[in-house]
Amino acid sequence: MSRNRVLVSLFSCALVFALGFSFAGKPGNAAAAARASDAKAKDDQEVLKMNAECNDAELRADLAAMGACETDDFTHTHASGQVEYKTEYLQGIGSGAHKFLTLDLSDLHVRSYGSAAIVEGHIHLRANNSGRIADVNNQLMTVWVKQQGKWREAAWFAVGLPASRPTTTENR
Repeated sequence: MSRNRVLVSLFSCALVFALGFSFAGKPGNAAAAARASDAKAKDDQEVLKMNAECNDAELRADLAAMGACETDDFTHTHASGQVEYKTEYLQGIGSGAHKFLTLDLSDLHVRSYGSAAIVEGHIHLRANNSGRIADVNNQLMTVWVKQQGKWREAAWFAVGLPASRPTTTENR
């Protein structure tokens, strides 16, 4: 074997060896990545649990629980484009003007980023709005933030799905 071939072979082996070490990372990086992944999965589960608890509070019209679920600057944007802030949203629930009958969520996905998270999915909701029953299917996005160690909902935003036309009937 020629001297050049030997040198090229040795250089190639050294390069592969060096690249292998650089991609392998430092000892402990895999463990740190696993811990970060576990923490993210834990946050995602906590957010989904809070989302379910807050939806249950809405179905019960439990204003204290709803108030605790939401940030002080919470906004609720209806599929119609109407925006309600926390105080007026809770007043509508408390007065009985808005009574949720069904809040069925499906295809929920969470993306968490440290102390913030986004939940997206589908919602089928039925509500009695001052005697008129609304029955809609929406795409839903909620924004969650971690405040003082607790996940709280900062925004709720719905968009009507194209295949779903809202129906409204008189409550009799």
